[in-house]
Amino acid sequence: MSYQVLARKYRPCSFAQLIGQESTCRILSNALKSQRIHHAYLFTGTRGVGKTSLARLLAKCLNCQEKITAEPCNHCANCQAINTNRLTDLIEVDAASRTKVEDTRDLLADVHYTPSQGRYKIYLIDEVHMLSTHSFNALLKTLEEPPPHVIFLLATTDPQRLPATILSRCLQFHLKILTVEQISQHLETILKNEQVAYEKGALLAIAQAAQGSLRDALSLLDQAIAYSNAPLTEHDINILLGNAATTDIHALLVALIANNATQLWSIIEALHAQAVDFLQVIDALLTYLHHIALAHVLPDAISKANGIIKTLAQQLSAEDTQLYYQIALISRRDLALAPTPRLGFEMMLLRMLAFKPVHEDNIMSKNTKNSSTPRITTENGVLDWTAVVKQLKLTGLTHTFACQCIVQDYANNHVKLLLDPKQAALQTSKQEEKLAQALSRYFVQPTTVSISLGDRNLLTPAYHEQQKKEQRLQHTTAVLQNDPTVQAIMTTFDAKLQPESIPDKN
Repeated sequence: MSYQVLARKYRPCSFAQLIGQESTCRILSNALKSQRIHHAYLFTGTRGVGKTSLARLLAKCLNCQEKITAEPCNHCANCQAINTNRLTDLIEVDAASRTKVEDTRDLLADVHYTPSQGRYKIYLIDEVHMLSTHSFNALLKTLEEPPPHVIFLLATTDPQRLPATILSRCLQFHLKILTVEQISQHLETILKNEQVAYEKGALLAIAQAAQGSLRDALSLLDQAIAYSNAPLTEHDINILLGNAATTDIHALLVALIANNATQLWSIIEALHAQAVDFLQVIDALLTYLHHIALAHVLPDAISKANGIIKTLAQQLSAEDTQLYYQIALISRRDLALAPTPRLGFEMMLLRMLAFKPVHEDNIMSKNTKNSSTPRITTENGVLDWTAVVKQLKLTGLTHTFACQCIVQDYANNHVKLLLDPKQAALQTSKQEEKLAQALSRYFVQPTTVSISLGDRNLLTPAYHEQQKKEQRLQHTTAVLQNDPTVQAIMTTFDAKLQPESIPDKN
């Protein structure tokens, strides 16, 4: 007997054997048990999740010689004929190759004749979205009022391309993509039946590569068995699929964390020698970074067995993790635009090295090496707060908050500030913490801050800046009023100069 591919050999013969579609199977089973048979069913979902298999299974349930049942016997002549594609009353059509209206009319020419073998004449139209507009129009009348012995089973990967008039006349069932665990467990069952030894890591790699499609997974499993000709190992599967090994991704991240460009290039050379698919390497890197980000926020979500992820999460900050993930995500999108996949992958790593944030502890260490004394600005022996604020490089509310304060005292790495009481709403623990961090960087040593409300007329940096702004405005107004051109315009148009409309160019 000739070899039968796994996808056909293990095609489900009952609802119980259909993997990952429990809710749809439950609805159809209950409908069959209660004899609530609709005249048109539409199965949607991505490739390889069981649309056609479910349609054939439903046809078998309806035409089993014993009775209409949710559990066909698989032994009667009709069940056997459906299993071997020999039932004349099950008419299967690939709409992708029969898109013309003439094809649809020929298909429906015999629709009024009663079935010759089964209980129902069933039209199974696969990839129905490929029909032309005229073909849909030809199908519509029959689909709306079919003979009592006719049932339509439609399958499509793109239901959005179906006319609303077709959708409204069908019971629609969306088949879900399968999880990696569901696919892996099914592959494990099949290999046990086939008496093929395997490593669980190899099955996980196949399941991940299938991207939710069980048919793709079974096709890959056929290739893997032929490739290995021995126990299926994770190493062999990674070579077959062009995947990078887990150890390579781990080494890549370790080199990134260490900012070791030499080690990164050694890893790239090794990956290139293995002829890996760099797109899949980026996918694996993104998965790793996702697990690390999850470990930062929800440590308990990472299993205790996955110590590598927890170790990397301790070495890589949350900010760096998010940065690396975003760079990898954008690089994945743009990989097809690069001259070669390897060049695009190398540029991704170069971006990660170039844009890595410089952390505060590195800044403190660098400042300590470059400066033996703190950069303290004083005026008449008192800390010049206005000059200090300019050098702190603060932004947003923190800068506004600092500008509304004056120094009361500075001693023993502690700064006492007085806040303008009219700006008391700006004082929060978060702003005080940010100000303390900025002062610690400025003085190159840990510095604390305490803030209390001062008098109403504090000479704060904000007050000084307002005074300077008013002086500039007065000067600019005087210059404009004495300008002959401006005077001529004011005389001609009986206009007045509005000082508040003059922009501050400082």
